[in-house]
Amino acid sequence: MIFISWRFRKRWRAVPNPLTVDHFATRNPDLVAALDQFAYRFAKLQDAMSVQLFRRFALDVLHEPVESLPVLDILNLLERYRYLPSAVRWQEIREIRNQITHEYRLDPGELIVTLEIAFGMVAEMSGIVAGLKKQHHR
Repeated sequence: MIFISWRFRKRWRAVPNPLTVDHFATRNPDLVAALDQFAYRFAKLQDAMSVQLFRRFALDVLHEPVESLPVLDILNLLERYRYLPSAVRWQEIREIRNQITHEYRLDPGELIVTLEIAFGMVAEMSGIVAGLKKQHHR
């Protein structure tokens, strides 16, 4: 599920650490491409987990009738079974996804903070996927 292509890794090297407002001023095309690719993949991963993975897991592994439930109810269910650390935390991840998706509303300083938060959230999301995968293969 979490797939990082060789091309993305190559682009990712263009992202300085730490990322600063000055980096945005240069309008480096490699940096812009890497950040655009990250934002796209972060949003797609969050969407796929919310809309597809969590529902499918609840149906196939937990045998819960969630076909018509809203995502929030599925998040609460997964939290209750302890497959999701916190439904509220997942909503925070969703909010960061929305901020990145609508990045044109943020000034460079706010965007940097949001991106750094998202970079850390990728590890959380990966851990959730690993936990679900482990349970699925039992």
